Amino acid sequence: EHGAAVARVERCVALSDLVKASDEDLAWLYPGEEPHTVAARWLGLGPALVLVTRGATGSFALGREHLVEAGALPVAVADTVGAGDSFMSAVLDALAGRGRDALGTLGAEDLDGLLRRASAAAAVTVSRAGSWPPDRDELEAALREEALRSGRAR
Repeated sequence: EHGAAVARVERCVALSDLVKASDEDLAWLYPGEEPHTVAARWLGLGPALVLVTRGATGSFALGREHLVEAGALPVAVADTVGAGDSFMSAVLDALAGRGRDALGTLGAEDLDGLLRRASAAAAVTVSRAGSWPPDRDELEAALREEALRSGRAR
């Protein structure tokens, strides 16, 4: 039953520090509601950070102080299986060692970097058949390429 599923998800959100959902997840849970509206409601339930992926449109991060949007990296899509898993793996890798209290103190620049890294991981994953996330070297290469393409290279 749909109502029970929504209640269960919201209980889990309330117990979480970090939540990630796709726009497709949110459309099923809350038909007709905008992803930003749902993310704001979820943030009010307790997490420090809500991430929403939107496929080729990109992603956004909503924290207590900041909303940051990031576009997806342009890529020829071979297979979308594993994109969300790769995205979230890159997020967790980037946050590892900071501690859970750091989630509430991430600035806009931190969130932008987090989304870019996660988006690069997802882009590499969807560029090949099968659910094969990038290794660290592939991820760093994708980030360098994106920085050059966008004019952010140092």
